[in-house]
Amino acid sequence: MNFSQIKCFLAAADCLSFTKAAERLYLSQPVLSRQIASMEDELGIELFIREKKSIRLTPAGEVMAEGLAQMADEYQTLVDKAEAIHKGFAGVLNIGMIEGQLLCPPYSVGLTKFHDKYPDVRVNLSRHTMAGMRRSLEDGDIDIGFAASFNVDDLDDLDYIQVGTAETCLVVPKSHPLADKEGLTLDDFKEDTFLTLPASESSFINRNAGRWGKVRTLEAPNISALALWLEAGYGIFPLNVNHSLRNNPNLVFKHIPGLGYSVEIVAWKKGNKNPLIPLFAEQFDKM
Repeated sequence: MNFSQIKCFLAAADCLSFTKAAERLYLSQPVLSRQIASMEDELGIELFIREKKSIRLTPAGEVMAEGLAQMADEYQTLVDKAEAIHKGFAGVLNIGMIEGQLLCPPYSVGLTKFHDKYPDVRVNLSRHTMAGMRRSLEDGDIDIGFAASFNVDDLDDLDYIQVGTAETCLVVPKSHPLADKEGLTLDDFKEDTFLTLPASESSFINRNAGRWGKVRTLEAPNISALALWLEAGYGIFPLNVNHSLRNNPNLVFKHIPGLGYSVEIVAWKKGNKNPLIPLFAEQFDKM
C-alpha cells in the first residue's frame, strides 16, 4: 500500500464519489478507481460498497478512513518539516486566503511582523474557494486561514481571533443607471438580479439572499465564478472593500446602509499542533 493509494482512498471516502475525488486530486476517474481497487486487493478488504450511482464505505472502510486520515496528516507534517530543515528553514506555516481577497492590512501587517521576527520560517500562501478554505483547514492542508467570520462560524472544530473589519459594499456595473447616484438603499435595486452562492459553498451567503426580498437571484457555483459573473454584468452582489474587483474600472462599489461590515479573522483547526500557529496569532494582539 503506497501513499498515492491512501490519498485516493481518503479523497473518495470524503467525497463518497470516485468522480469528485478524482477531480479534487486532478486525476482521471479510472486511474483513481484502479488505485483504490489495488489497495483493496492488497489488503484483502472491501473498502467501498459500489452501487449503481453512488458509493459508501463499508464498516472496515470507515475504520481505515479514520486511521489513515490521521496518519496522512502526520506524514504530511513530517514531510513539510523535513523539507524545511533541508532547505534551511526553521519551520513551515501554510496560510490560505479566499479567492479575490486582497492581501492588505491587517493581514499584510501581521505577515510582515511575523517575517521580521521569524525570518527562518517558510510561509506558504494559497488561495481557495470558501468551501475549499474550510475543507483545507479541517483536513490540515493549511494551518491558518484568512477569512470573514461567517465563513467558519458554524464549524465547531475551528478556532479564530478577530483581527479587523471591512465595510461591505454593493458591487454594480459602472453602466448601471444608479451607479453614480447617492443615498440609495437595497430597495432601489429590487429590479436587479442578485448573485448568490449554494449552501455548500457558503450557507451564510445562501441564507442571506433572503434579506434582499423578492428579487431575482442567480446562483454561482463558487466565489471565484461569482466574481467573474460580476465582471460580466450577470448581476450585482455585496462584497467587502478589500476585494480585488475594487480595482476593476467597469465596476462600482456602492455604500449602502445596512450592509454593514464583515469581521476579518485568522482561523485555525483546534488541535493543530503546528507550534507556529500561536506565534503567528501573537502578531495581531496589539493591532
